Amino acid sequence: MKPFTLYLLHSSHTDVGYTDTQEKMKFHHVAFIREVLGLIEHEPRFKWNCESYWCVEQFLKEATPEETQAFVRAVKKGNIGLSASYLNLTDLVPEYVHQGIMDACTAQRAALGIPARSAMTADVNGYSWGFADILAQQGVTRLMSSIHTHHGYHPLFRKQTPFYWESPKGHRILCWNGDHYNLGNELGIAQAAWFEYTLQDGMSFEPLPDFEKAVRRIDAYAETLQAQGYSLDFAPVCLSGNMTDNSPPSLRILDFIDRYQSLGKAVTLKMATLDEFFDALEKSGASIPAYRGDWTDWWADGVGSTPADVMQYRASARSYHIVQKLDPEGSITPASARQAALYNLMFYGEHTWGYSSSITEPFHPQVNNLDQWKRLYALKACESATIAREALQRAMGETAISLHRELTFCAVNPHDEPVQEIFRQDLEHFYGHEHFTVVDEATGKEVPFQLSRYSRGPEICIELTLAPKEKKKFRLQEQPRPALPSAGLKAPTGIEGVDDLNWHVEQQLAEGGCATCDWLENQFYKITFTPEQGITSVFDKLHGRELIAEGRPYGAFTPIYEVTERDIGEDYLFVRRNMGRNRKAARTHRCPGVLYDVRVLENGALYTRVELKYRIDGAKECSVILTAFKFCPRLDVDFRIHKQSVWEPENLYLSLPFEGEVWLDKTAAQMRPRVDQLPGTCIDFYAVQNGLVFRKEESSLIVTTPDVPLVWMGTLRPHPIRLMGEGAPNADETYSWVMNNFWETNFKASLGGFYQFHYSLELSDTQDVQAAFRKAEALCEGVLSFYRFEEKKEG
Repeated sequence: MKPFTLYLLHSSHTDVGYTDTQEKMKFHHVAFIREVLGLIEHEPRFKWNCESYWCVEQFLKEATPEETQAFVRAVKKGNIGLSASYLNLTDLVPEYVHQGIMDACTAQRAALGIPARSAMTADVNGYSWGFADILAQQGVTRLMSSIHTHHGYHPLFRKQTPFYWESPKGHRILCWNGDHYNLGNELGIAQAAWFEYTLQDGMSFEPLPDFEKAVRRIDAYAETLQAQGYSLDFAPVCLSGNMTDNSPPSLRILDFIDRYQSLGKAVTLKMATLDEFFDALEKSGASIPAYRGDWTDWWADGVGSTPADVMQYRASARSYHIVQKLDPEGSITPASARQAALYNLMFYGEHTWGYSSSITEPFHPQVNNLDQWKRLYALKACESATIAREALQRAMGETAISLHRELTFCAVNPHDEPVQEIFRQDLEHFYGHEHFTVVDEATGKEVPFQLSRYSRGPEICIELTLAPKEKKKFRLQEQPRPALPSAGLKAPTGIEGVDDLNWHVEQQLAEGGCATCDWLENQFYKITFTPEQGITSVFDKLHGRELIAEGRPYGAFTPIYEVTERDIGEDYLFVRRNMGRNRKAARTHRCPGVLYDVRVLENGALYTRVELKYRIDGAKECSVILTAFKFCPRLDVDFRIHKQSVWEPENLYLSLPFEGEVWLDKTAAQMRPRVDQLPGTCIDFYAVQNGLVFRKEESSLIVTTPDVPLVWMGTLRPHPIRLMGEGAPNADETYSWVMNNFWETNFKASLGGFYQFHYSLELSDTQDVQAAFRKAEALCEGVLSFYRFEEKKEG
């Protein structure tokens, strides 16, 4: 065997909330850095890598001045390696949150004189394409990815290989597509190889001393790399003190190195920092290929196991972004609330989704404790973002309700583009107004409005058109009591009150739109419902085309439920593990929703609303509510479900069978699935920010998914897993993946509960995808709206 060097990157995998509470893990990782400083003083050859900068941030918050100085010295001397990545994250985190946290961390390192040129992640299987730009904007040019291929896979169809990752904005990140973060433990270098995981060589069952097993494994590993055409004479190997997550540092690694090197082997073991390894790679002169595209994350599906919490999280992120847009200098809203919202939004997006035995022991106190702890960060983000948003609204004129003042309504467009929207405000009554019109206070002109109801009273809905950053105020103008209605010559309904006469339907359609048990129609759309099948046609009247693609198996927004029963001998863990990357099995029971009833709920000046009720397994109640705007080509969709609690693995989807080239809005990037991806990445599902665009030459259809981040593409049936580059089309079956409890360790076991998920569809004439996604962001975030009670004017 040729001489070969293994660079040993010693670290602790930051898996916050998998083995204990987040607070406990913070205490441990701070203590690990303190212990490392002591170990370095005892043994100057010892080296440590801080896998995430969050650990350093927490340490510096608690460190004494002497400890801070010792840490900075250790970094500058090369005993401690820094990683610029904050945590091992999901794609749930929006760009503005990620960038805000990274900016603060970069500033902290600059103040200490310890810049980070490299980043490191472990466990997670990928990142949004925009992550490359986020790193580059912080001066980070190198990324180590220690991928965990459990229900996932490494890109480029191989691991332990370098490549340049070209970002959407043209930056280049030198990446190392690495192996598992505990590979060194399996090799036996930390003398803590408790079980076989990546190697699976059978050596664990050999009656040999641990050291001899380790020597054989190290030699075999280097020989295998060389035999398979590995061209470099060195490779990185990550390892922890123990073969587990959140593990402490260990001097035994150096003891092992000394003993192994005394054998005079061809392999050299060398403790190293992240920068040392990348410096060696850059100096090697190796020919390194470059690739562009999304590094699609196989582990994005975790966010689907806590749908209620994720809805709360995304609503909080939108509130934070509105505050950021309307108070960019931070001069109006409390800094403490903005900072707390930012931190908790980032922290909730960390990849750990519960305690390690959430599926096998859902009754266990620690499982439920960690479930509440994870939820806590979404709720703290919500609290802080709400405090900041409420402060902003008060600064812009919001008041408390009053029985002695005049009711007005205010709306502010936070976006840099015009919006058409409905202002909605729930009230218990109209504070002295009974018969009124709505007037734009600036112009004095009447504005169309519609009254709806909620549980405590009326909801007023006002047609809203706002220029970028424009603010409008509306007041109620009392009108004379209308004439008392009487029977007259022609009744639109019978004595029973049912409105089902065709002449009245035609009259309402001519007046702007209406709905029946078979269809909903206005000047923009005609939507057809078919018994059992659901929505079988969404016809775009503006462009004269059908929006549903030909040959799709399900109607628009049809719910599809899947459950996989345990096979003989399977427990709740193995029924999931045995599915591999499919997230389902051949025996999976798949139940499309069956449309059995249609109810017209409202038809007024601004919109028509209809409820489609479905029968579906796994749920007691299930309906899709369509709200078709009459003044713009927008359709709101609300999916309601009373989901039953089931322990077996489940999936729930909504069909999005629309025609066109598919684009996705991911963190800091827009991309075409199965086109703009790294070779060998996942092509079955994606996590998005604001939604999708189905682009055609004549128009685009914007579909927003504010509550549901996951999108599934391709057949729902189990199949051989194809990877990017193996021929899958961009235009394919498309679904909103509403929820799942697939993973066998730390996903929440039960999906039971009451839910309502919101979607919007809007037609656009733009071919500019970025413009379409700016529109999608505005649709998701809405406008800042509130009531204001003012002194009553005389007369």
